[in-house]
Amino acid sequence: MLFLLVVGAALAEAPVWWTEEGVMRRSAIFGKAQARDAEAYEAVSAELARTRRAVGDLELGHAMLEPDPQRAAYAAKLDRALSGQFLRLQKHVDLLSGDYSRVFGAAVERAINVAAAGQTVTQCTTISQVERMLGKGPKCPGQDISAKVGATVDTDLALKSQVESILSVEWPTITIVGEAQVAVPLTGKERSVDVAALGRAVVGEALKALDDEREAALEQLQEEWESTDTGTKEAAVKKGAAIAETWRTAVGELGRKSWPGIKKKLEKAAKKGGPTGVSLCPNPVALGGCGLPDATAEVVEAVGER
Repeated sequence: MLFLLVVGAALAEAPVWWTEEGVMRRSAIFGKAQARDAEAYEAVSAELARTRRAVGDLELGHAMLEPDPQRAAYAAKLDRALSGQFLRLQKHVDLLSGDYSRVFGAAVERAINVAAAGQTVTQCTTISQVERMLGKGPKCPGQDISAKVGATVDTDLALKSQVESILSVEWPTITIVGEAQVAVPLTGKERSVDVAALGRAVVGEALKALDDEREAALEQLQEEWESTDTGTKEAAVKKGAAIAETWRTAVGELGRKSWPGIKKKLEKAAKKGGPTGVSLCPNPVALGGCGLPDATAEVVEAVGER
């Protein structure tokens, strides 16, 4: 009898614990919400990346040509539009994260009270570095009631209503609408070539070196940009503008040195049936191009011939 009492006491004192990973893995409601938002985030991230590339190509194309106030204003407008939409997307993600944390946190607390049946429960966060690298979750001595808590969460009518409300909110989209720009004649005005694509084909290594130099310089300003001190922030903005201007000047010099040689190659290629009447278009086709038939692939191929 004494032995049974000892064993019974030991069992009663066994710690009861749960993990966030275990609960979320078991909850079908959480899985549904996570799947919907993961798909939406992937789609909007892909569109953001595509738009960033297009705006980046516009920036490069504009920099490689002679300065033009109208084109500069157009590029600045699209850059502001992209920045604004990115901030709107980031705000949506932050609000969504806060909403999920609030409603699921409250639901888990309610579920623990039900699943624990009066027992004292602690959250287990103990995990070794090796287990974390292997993708395993925390594990503690005693009884893991995570699956039971997760199943109980799915019976929470208040949570179901709250999650449906969250899921009804549409994700913001990335939409940048460009306008056809004026091309700069090189060998004519009949067709156009994407300046960014042509520049990368001809002086790609030099452009990459300038890009790397700019990115390294901007990275050094990260802490100043994130500072809570207004003066420090303003100084960082000025430094960033100076770095951008240095990049534009260097890229413009590359363009000025490249166009005469490219023109000669195109004129030579034209005699053998290559593209003729080519103008330089700083505006990517994705942003409206220059209102001329695009000959980028043919021009890049002709210029690359020896």
